[in-house]
Amino acid sequence: MTAGAHRLAATTRTGPGLPAAIFDFSRGKQALLTVAQPALGAVLALAGLPSWRVIAIGLPAACAASFALYALNDLLDRKVDARSLSVGKSLAPAHDVDTAFVRHPLASGVLSLRVSVAWVAGLIVVAVVGTALLNPLSLLFFAAAVATQVVYCALRSVTYWKTVLSGVMVGFGGLAGWVAVAPLRWSALSVFVFLACWEIGGRNIVNDLSDLESDARVGIRTVASVRGEAAAARAAAAVAAACLVVACLFLILAGFPPVINAFEQLVSPGLSWLVDLVTSFSVMTHFQAFQRGVLDSRDVIFFLSLIGFSLFT
Repeated sequence: MTAGAHRLAATTRTGPGLPAAIFDFSRGKQALLTVAQPALGAVLALAGLPSWRVIAIGLPAACAASFALYALNDLLDRKVDARSLSVGKSLAPAHDVDTAFVRHPLASGVLSLRVSVAWVAGLIVVAVVGTALLNPLSLLFFAAAVATQVVYCALRSVTYWKTVLSGVMVGFGGLAGWVAVAPLRWSALSVFVFLACWEIGGRNIVNDLSDLESDARVGIRTVASVRGEAAAARAAAAVAAACLVVACLFLILAGFPPVINAFEQLVSPGLSWLVDLVTSFSVMTHFQAFQRGVLDSRDVIFFLSLIGFSLFT
């Protein structure tokens, strides 16, 4: 028996309890963060916060959909994940946002197949009911995300271009949130593209880099395992740079008077605080006092915080 197999057997005997195993089966930490994607789509579509009814229905539906999609990935990949664990893939990697207790609890034998299937099915039912109550078109985008996840898993050993599908799936999540509260417009395409790029370069390729050795051993084709670490790092850096440019433009343009005026016309009068919140993130807003020769401690704290955030994230 290999060292990896010994670790797998030990974890199976002393694994976490059922709630913890189910949480990691759905990659709970990452799934909770993913809820922000449909929420972002909804907020941008309305240029404000959704109604309490939409939040009450949409938040559980988004959580269920997110947990279901990640759990579906582990369910479909259970055999190849078991092989990866047997050849040395870490069961509890440090600094892994996907894992809180144990990685791939189904593949490691901590969670049974029957419980796993029932969990995924239950989550899908909750997501379907919730999205259908908000808008049938939102349900269509959820179904598209599920189909994309299935194809993504089927291509695990076929092509590294499957990483594009991971971005498409996340983009569908943003569009599901958009159509849940507003009609679909061309401006929603920017949300789709941004979320897709962020998923591809900011999470998928980077995550594959950490599993390079085990992926190569079991034949999983990723950018890192096929093109090498350097190519994967360059691809991730290119996408991250593009997203950073968009973020920098936001930090500047959010305080530009024509942009502020346009934003004020989009939101309702009762949401003027939202305009103030957005403009408070702009570099221009905090630089105006300096131009007048006024040194405001709040502006100083803003720029110091921005520098610190840029250096340590």
